[in-house]
Amino acid sequence: MHHRGPDETRLMLWQNTGFIFKRLSIVDIAGGHQPFETPDGRVVAMVNGEIFNHEEIRRTLLAETPLQTRSDCEVIPYLYLKRRLGPFDPANGMFAAAILDRSERRVLLGRDRLGVKPLFYCVTQDGSTLVFASELKVLFQHPGVPRDFDWSSALNRDGFRTTSPRELPSGFAGIERVPAGSLVDVSLRDGSIRTLRYWQLPAHLPDDGCETEADWVDRYQALLEESVRMRLMADTQFGVFLSGGIDSAIITAIAAKQASFPTFSVLSQSTLGNGDAHASQLVARTFGLPNYQVAFDEARRPVTPDDWRRVLWSCELWNMTAEQLYKYYLHGFAKERYPDLNVILLGQGSDEMNGGYTDWTIQTLSRNRTESDRWAAVGECFSALEAEHNSNRRGFFRGYGDLIDRRIIDREFACRGALAESAHPVWDQYFGYYRENLDYHLWHEDRTAAAHSIENRVPFMDYRLVELVARTPLRLHRALFSDKAILRRAAASWLPPEIASRPKGPFFYGPHQHHTFRMVYQLLTQNSGELVEQAIAGSRLTNGPLDPARFREYVAEVGSDPRFEDIHRLMFLVNMGVLAEISATCRATSAEPPTLPVSEIALPPQESVSPAMPASRRSGDEPTDSTILTFGERIRVVEVRFGGNNVEAPGKWYFALGDQIESRIDSPGWLQFLSMIDGKQSVGAIIAAGRLNRARTWKLVRDAVRNNYLVVQGAYAGRNPAPRVPHPDRRKSVS
Repeated sequence: MHHRGPDETRLMLWQNTGFIFKRLSIVDIAGGHQPFETPDGRVVAMVNGEIFNHEEIRRTLLAETPLQTRSDCEVIPYLYLKRRLGPFDPANGMFAAAILDRSERRVLLGRDRLGVKPLFYCVTQDGSTLVFASELKVLFQHPGVPRDFDWSSALNRDGFRTTSPRELPSGFAGIERVPAGSLVDVSLRDGSIRTLRYWQLPAHLPDDGCETEADWVDRYQALLEESVRMRLMADTQFGVFLSGGIDSAIITAIAAKQASFPTFSVLSQSTLGNGDAHASQLVARTFGLPNYQVAFDEARRPVTPDDWRRVLWSCELWNMTAEQLYKYYLHGFAKERYPDLNVILLGQGSDEMNGGYTDWTIQTLSRNRTESDRWAAVGECFSALEAEHNSNRRGFFRGYGDLIDRRIIDREFACRGALAESAHPVWDQYFGYYRENLDYHLWHEDRTAAAHSIENRVPFMDYRLVELVARTPLRLHRALFSDKAILRRAAASWLPPEIASRPKGPFFYGPHQHHTFRMVYQLLTQNSGELVEQAIAGSRLTNGPLDPARFREYVAEVGSDPRFEDIHRLMFLVNMGVLAEISATCRATSAEPPTLPVSEIALPPQESVSPAMPASRRSGDEPTDSTILTFGERIRVVEVRFGGNNVEAPGKWYFALGDQIESRIDSPGWLQFLSMIDGKQSVGAIIAAGRLNRARTWKLVRDAVRNNYLVVQGAYAGRNPAPRVPHPDRRKSVS
């Protein structure tokens, strides 16, 4: 665990208890040694993270206590002496802590309210010992800790919850996470273990009619500003990861009032295409800050399977994607450029708390996209999703059903998932659904930073901000949480208008995502499928579900699609197998190479920024049964053949924008629908004439209209005539 604490190592042994602390020095560098011990020797504590309000605690609760250091974390053992099982109630911070009470022969393990900092524990297989650590890989050093990758929990994609937000499982059998906002109380007398929750989301305040939207925005603005200022607490250099979106931009704006610091941004085809790169540059220039645009430099040093393995083992997370690869090396670049930089501020958590995924929710889950009220439409989405879960009583492995049917994944792993719960207010359902997403981001952001001896801080996760949002009266939800309106209104006085109003954009998803997907596929299959074969070996070692021959065929199948649209499932399955193999064999990953695969790219200045995503379509342009559709400008349907020039072999069909392949057309019925578009027949008439599945066809129609592959005839000027699509029964290659 040297990467998490390269500055100092200290050990405490007492009877049957041992504490080891690896320190990353940020506050009171000379004096903040851990573990801390009270003068009477009764309490020993070690704390990973920060207590941002420690000075207030010293002035008030501990005014009569002679603390020994300036360390923010030293307040914890004394809070325990005063409050016993409530030591963290006064603390505003991000932390994981272990407290030994020698008098009561007790160890307490605790985490902050939102679970920003990690803490895992495991009772050894013989039941004699409890082992705990900040990372999974540390636990595996103990011979009594099992190393069995939990394929079932990884494959279970049923994440729908309405009132019971959950965190991600550890991914390994027998290893637990200390829950966020909780204590694990371990008796050193009899080995008993109990978990106590000390915090949970508060309920909505009753609506007395006195609170206005402006009142709530003012409170939010004041708390956010204070939260950012508190998180600048450091005796070392700090920086900000600046994406170009409103979340990191507002953190940059507030922090820039206090100090000058570097900002770092990912530069890729996607961030150039969606405007993020120039937006982050504009924000940094507005506040007079340096901005480093960092890109993978394939010519200088290609990304290798070792790089992927290194990031995967650092994250210990099976659903790692290219996002973690980018951010791992963005941290590496920041540390290389600023060796004294130990803190990075991030905008994580804003989307989950403030309604940033409302449009995504509607587009992905909605059965009816004609709803003009965005907040009501989000509620419709969750109601429909809940009804679906309750009616079909399925959901376990729901993201891998077709691979189970094809026996790429063994059928014996299929089992029944948990049912959704009853409907609740929209924000409750929204946060319940995205809580695991928040946990996922907090998890990998912590690991990609810690791998380079950096601590990430997340101002939006100040529990007071979270409680303010959770307590908001229901009457104000629609106005404040639709598309992060509460944050946009709070940001109006801090940011340029084009940034404050800029729509949310994906990190690298969108029209240019296939560039990233292609890089990932090449990584997974490099060196004769080195990572794929390691995944198969990991499945074999841990009684996993991957059928070797069929899985190799599936890998080739994903690669035959120029859009790589199934790349996520492939990378997740490879990640599972590689994690299983590494943990089972204890084979360490290779050391970090001396040359990072990234470098800074200078962007030409740009005075304005493009929106992150296309503007919302007018409700009057939504298709109905009587709508006549035509193809979008420069859109055509093409057949792409693979494996030689055998004209008898069928190819695969895609939408193309000019000469650029866009999206695959999988369904013969969908291809038949497209072949019947002639500028005369309505949608309803084509569905009826072709005897097509109505629900499935309408879903595809709405997706195509949203992506501008199809447009409502007459709604947009300048469109080309509809291209002639060969009927699926009379296919001829058009490309």
